Amino acid sequence: MLIPLKREEFDQYIDFIYALALDPAKSGYPTYADGIKTKADFVNRSLRAFERENEGILLYERAGRTAGWIHYYYLSEDKYLDTCSFCVEDGMGDAIEEFVAFAHERFPGSELYLGFPGENTQAKAVLEAEGFTCIERAFNDVFDLGRYEPRQPNTDVIPVTRENFELFRALHAGHEEMYWNSDRLLANMDDWRLLLYMPGGVPMGALQARKDSEMGEIFGMFFPAAYDAEAYWALVTAALNGAKADGAGSMVFFNDRESQADALALGFRCVGEYMCYQGAV
Repeated sequence: MLIPLKREEFDQYIDFIYALALDPAKSGYPTYADGIKTKADFVNRSLRAFERENEGILLYERAGRTAGWIHYYYLSEDKYLDTCSFCVEDGMGDAIEEFVAFAHERFPGSELYLGFPGENTQAKAVLEAEGFTCIERAFNDVFDLGRYEPRQPNTDVIPVTRENFELFRALHAGHEEMYWNSDRLLANMDDWRLLLYMPGGVPMGALQARKDSEMGEIFGMFFPAAYDAEAYWALVTAALNGAKADGAGSMVFFNDRESQADALALGFRCVGEYMCYQGAV
C-alpha cells in the first residue's frame, strides 16, 4: 500500500529510509552509496518534496509495517515522471507494481523513468515483466576533484556558443530522445558546459556537462561515428578542468563499456552499474 507521507511524520522515518538508500540492492538512483553524497544531502533533497507542488513522497507499507518510500517528481509540460529516491527494504517488486499503478491513475499518458543499481535484480526483473524498456546500462563513475591538478588542455577543444551550436546539434542528433535534447540545451546554455573537439576544424566529438559548484556531471559524449579515445581524453580533461575551476568537489560520469577503460585510466572510480528503464503509464 502506498500512503502519502506527511511533513510531521518525516523525522520518524528518515533514519530508516536513509539506511536503505546506502544499500544498492534496496534502493534506486540517484545512489547515496557513491561516497560523495551525504546524509545531509539526502535529508535536504527529501524535505523539498513538501515545498513543491510537483513532488511527493509515498510510504510503502507491507504486511502492516512501513517497508520503504518513493519520492517522485513530475514535469507536467513534458509529461515526465521520475524519482528522487526509491528505497524499499523488502517487496521491491510489489512496490514497483504499486507505483506504476499509482502513476497510471495520477499521471496518465506520462513517460516514467526509473533508475536502479545493477545489484537491484528484483527491480530489473519486475520492470522488464511490466514491459519497461532498458534505455541505458552504464558504469557509474566518480572523480574526486579535491586533489586534482588541472591537466594541460587540448587546444582542439572549444566551447559551444550560440554561433557554433549547430555543430553541436549535428553530433547530438542521434540522442534527441533524451530529456535534455538540443533545443532544451540551447534554451538553458548558461547551466551547461558544452564542448566541441575540432581537430583541423572538423567536429569529431562533443561533450555535455552540467555546471555545479559542488558536484559536476557529464551527461553525455557524442561522436560522428565510432568511439574515439583521443576525443574522449581531450573532452573529459576539459570538463574536469572546468569543474575544478567552478569549485566542484567531484565529477560524475556514466560510461559505457567502450569508454570505461579510459575513464578509469583518467582517474575515475567505479561505483557500480546503472540501469535506466522507461515506460508509458
